[in-house]
Amino acid sequence: MNAESMLQSKDTYLITEERPSKNIVVGVPHHAPAGTSSLPCPEHIDSDENAGFLGRYLAETLDCCSIIACNSTIDVNKSSRSAYAVQIEQWSPKVLIEIHGHGGTRANFNVEISSGSFINDPFSQRMATKLVDLISNIKDLKHLTIGGEYAKLHYKASKAVTISDGTWVAYHMELPPELRKASGSPGEKPPKAGYVFCDAVRTAVRELHHL
Repeated sequence: MNAESMLQSKDTYLITEERPSKNIVVGVPHHAPAGTSSLPCPEHIDSDENAGFLGRYLAETLDCCSIIACNSTIDVNKSSRSAYAVQIEQWSPKVLIEIHGHGGTRANFNVEISSGSFINDPFSQRMATKLVDLISNIKDLKHLTIGGEYAKLHYKASKAVTISDGTWVAYHMELPPELRKASGSPGEKPPKAGYVFCDAVRTAVRELHHL
């Protein structure tokens, strides 16, 4: 079964794809296909519908390694011993980008970006500022609010070991439903706006980190 088929399945997979660059890694710890709102994981019931499609696309455009946990039974980015976290540590990137999805009701911004702590605020705020600038003239994206100040975020990612570890620069990106699914119908892939946003993330990472 290829990666695209795995992303559309309700079965549990860990999709690990190694590409030329290990300086950047894209991770998606809570993917499930559109229409599957829950994970078989007591510690993290809410799924990040369709996040895996966007994460994989971002990794392809950056030509970097990626790892996607599909329908996971454990909360893979909260344990340093999970196969997900161990693989990221083995790649030892300079930059980690995790793609998540929120339901649109609790987040304080359409897109929330955390680097895991007050100490790392300069990274997340700089990324947020760069993305706001990059999408300012894109019709389908310019309305999005993007927050990167730790104190103002709902999704702080302070308990995610892959984000708060400090070994690499980390970005925990919470994306709204409108970037991940047009209607939420089962089997539906992300809308064009989601991929265009990922293009902006790619540009921002290149410009901020020169990798």
